[in-house]
Formats: sequence, structure tokens, C-alpha cells
Amino acid sequence: MQCYLFSSFPEPAPTALVELVRSMVGDRADPLVAYLPAGNIKRHFVREVKGFLRGVAEVGAIKPEVHSLKRIHSILDQAALLLIPGGNTYLMAHRLHQLGIVSELRQRLLDGLPLVAFSAGTVFCGQDVLTTNDINCCGCTQFDGLKLLPYNLNVHYPLSPEEAVQGRDERLEEYQSFHATPILALEDGARVRITESGIQVLGDVWEFNHGLKVKCQEAGWKAL
Repeated sequence: MQCYLFSSFPEPAPTALVELVRSMVGDRADPLVAYLPAGNIKRHFVREVKGFLRGVAEVGAIKPEVHSLKRIHSILDQAALLLIPGGNTYLMAHRLHQLGIVSELRQRLLDGLPLVAFSAGTVFCGQDVLTTNDINCCGCTQFDGLKLLPYNLNVHYPLSPEEAVQGRDERLEEYQSFHATPILALEDGARVRITESGIQVLGDVWEFNHGLKVKCQEAGWKAL
């Protein structure tokens, strides 16, 4: 398993994303990136992503609200990498659960399909999506994430002001009043890497665990 989960779009944009994709697809001939903007409402940014990756990889967009399972499977079967961007996390969960593809995506990633995710895409990789910053605009009732690590995830964790930090902390602590799952909260610029060896934290990431808030050790590894 090789997954990179970012709080925000990898910086500097788009160079960081291009270099990461290039390193992850290796020397594979004519690689295809499966682009899954399942949380987007109005714009999917397919043209922009194709422009970023021109000369590095082809891009096959998966739009679960309009594409058939046959088309989606065809793209995933050819994919050298899966890219899940931001958007509304509840909408992402709603669409992918309605399609019945969440377990399949998880298994493909466990079997070795590389993943790059950011923002809502990162939140969806946790145990569930209830620690998102988004509103449940679509009436989502199925909240399970991809469960790629034994944590929930929160993104865009604020540096300041103090009121914003306190407000975010209170919401995450409220979640843990009802759920046992620990939380990793990523500041923008931070990322979490997941491999068979465990979880590596890069940048400013905070762990919340039932009353305890601890800044994770930079580049430290946690066993899965």
C-alpha cells in the first residue's frame, strides 16, 4: 500500500502533485490516473488536472453521479494511481456508497493501487467522515470511510486565531464523546503517508485521543 493524504492541494502547485505522481507511477508505459472528484458539486476540474499531468500520465475521470459501473471498473482496471481531490466529504460518501463501490476501492488500495488524496478525499480515507468540516448538504446517511488507517481525519486545521483553534478542538472532542476512534488533524501543508510499514506524519499534525491533544512527531512512524 502506498498512499499520500494531504490536508490541502500539494504545494507548490501544481509542481508538487506532478512530481509525486511521476514518482508513484514509476516507469510504467502510458500510465493512467483515475481521477475521482466524487465530492464536487458544480465543477470537477478535469481539464485542469489533465493539464497539470500532461506528459506525465493520462487522466481518466470518474464521475459516480453519471458514469456506469462498467465504465468506472474499466478506468480502475487500467489505473496506475487513484487521485481523490477535495469537495464536500458527505457528498463524496453519499455518492460512493450509493454506487456500492467503497469496499472495492478499499480493496484495490490494499492490494497496491497507489493513492493521492487531499482535503475531502483525505477525510474519506479515515474510519468515517464525521470529523469533516463540511455540512451534510445531501442528507448522507452512510458515513463509513475507506478505513485505510485506524484514525479519523480532519483537514485544514487552523493555526490561528485562538478562537478558531478552540472551536475546532471542541468539535473534535464532541465527536470523541460518542466514538472511540482517535483523530489526526492536519494543518495545511501537512500530509500522512501510509505504507505496509505503517503511518508516517510529515508536517504539522495533531492527534486527538479522548481529552489528550498531542502534536505528532515529524517523520515519525506509527504501526498500523
